[in-house]
Order: sequence, then C-alpha cells, then structure tokens
Amino acid sequence: MNKLFLTLVAFTFMAGNACAAGAKASPKAKAPAQQYKSYAMDKDYFTCSVPGDWNLKRDAENDEEYKIYEIQLVAPKSEKTPTSIFVSYYAKDSDDFAGYQDFVNRNIKNVAGETKSSRESYEPPKKIKMGGREAFELNCERMVYLHPESKSDESVLLKEKHYVLPAKEGFYVLHFTAAKTLFAQYAPVFEKVAKSFKPKF
Repeated sequence: MNKLFLTLVAFTFMAGNACAAGAKASPKAKAPAQQYKSYAMDKDYFTCSVPGDWNLKRDAENDEEYKIYEIQLVAPKSEKTPTSIFVSYYAKDSDDFAGYQDFVNRNIKNVAGETKSSRESYEPPKKIKMGGREAFELNCERMVYLHPESKSDESVLLKEKHYVLPAKEGFYVLHFTAAKTLFAQYAPVFEKVAKSFKPKF
C-alpha cells in the first residue's frame, strides 16, 4: 500500500515537472501585426495608409459644402470617448479658417486665449518636417465633459496631436485624439498614417 502511494506521488511529481517544462519551452504567441490599406480622397486631394480594423467615416456632402475633405478613423476599442485619427484637406475657399496660420493660432490656446487653465494645457507649436516640407506640430491636453448636455460632471482627459501642413492651395491637418490613458498605445498607428500621407498640393 505504501509502495503504491509513493509510486503515485512520484508519477504525479514527474508529470507536473513535464507540464511545467513544456509550458516553459512554449514560445509566447505574438499579437498579429496591424494591417493597412491604401486610401485616396476624391480628386486625389491626398492619399494615405489606413488601419484595416479601424472604422472609416466620411460625409461627402459636408465635404463639398464646407470645402473640408476629411476622413475619420475610429479605433476598434476606446475608453468612454472615441480614439480617432482625422485626415483633412482644407481647400483654399473653405470658410472655417483663413489659412493654416489661423488654424495654428486657434489650436494653441482655449477660447479665452489661455494656454493653461485648470482643465487645459497647450504646448507652443513646433516646426517639423513632413515629406521634406515645413509643417507644424501642435500638442495639448484637455479635460472634457462626457455629457455636456446634462448636469453631469463626468469628464475624461484627452491628449491630442495635430500635424499642420501648409500647401499652395489651402492646407492639410492630421489630428490624433485619445483618452490620455490610451494615447501611447495608439500613437504608432497615427505616426504610420502620417508617414504614409501624400498631399496633392
């Protein structure tokens, strides 16, 4: 009886070690690489690569009415507020901004003209290069209400980045916005889109 008991214990111990060794030897499964596909805006205003599993949104009628040709890419998973990338061409006859400098000036401060407040923080614009051309990088963090139509104070801290590219006719904007907790996770996708971006003008 004692011999049988010891044999079973020894077998169980060896089996456990074998399973542990097998588990240790198994390589970790790698997450599948993000797949991208090509996108071309109407009239070839711009082309870029877009992540295949992100939802692509566009309102062609609004584009024509406001002369802002834009796509929105929405991440498959977000927190409370969408994680989005906007790729936009502001035509020269668009009424929203009086050129790229007006866009820059209005996105480096809040509506009160402040660069810092209890809910917002705007960095000074940085000169960068996009495709060998002069561009501007804008960064900010904003605490926004999730339900502005109600009395709820529930808010989320957004982190945002803009790349603004002047053009011979109008200008281009690439805009990335996400909850601060997700910004670093999805930033490489934004940079991939920006790196692939090719403007018409």
